[in-house]
Amino acid sequence: MGTTKSQGSSSAVRTSAFLLCVLILAQHAAAATVNVGGNSGWTLGLNYKNWASSTKVRPNDSLFFKYDARLHNVMVVSKSDYDNCKTTSPWSKHQSGKDMIKFTKAGTYYLICGVGTHCKAGMKVAVTVRF
Repeated sequence: MGTTKSQGSSSAVRTSAFLLCVLILAQHAAAATVNVGGNSGWTLGLNYKNWASSTKVRPNDSLFFKYDARLHNVMVVSKSDYDNCKTTSPWSKHQSGKDMIKFTKAGTYYLICGVGTHCKAGMKVAVTVRF
């Protein structure tokens, strides 16, 4: 009898571990690439607040910023730096013109263009990542 109970417990543990692995793999497989600004990309003249409010971003999704690297960049900044368009202490700076930024945790992330007065002209976006 003891052997049967042990085998049943062992089987339940294996099944639980398998289901956990499937869930983790499904979450990674479902990760998407989100084009910031849609077809317009990362540029001046787009209302990023409207864009962000209609865009779903989940943990492990990647934000893709496409822009002319001679004219723009992307900086991940604090909320305070976002609000004030402060470019002196970004958490990260990207400037390839084809930047992929992945956020693995839920929360709101703040991104700006650090070139000239582009941020003050509206080239900034707050993206909320949620499950």
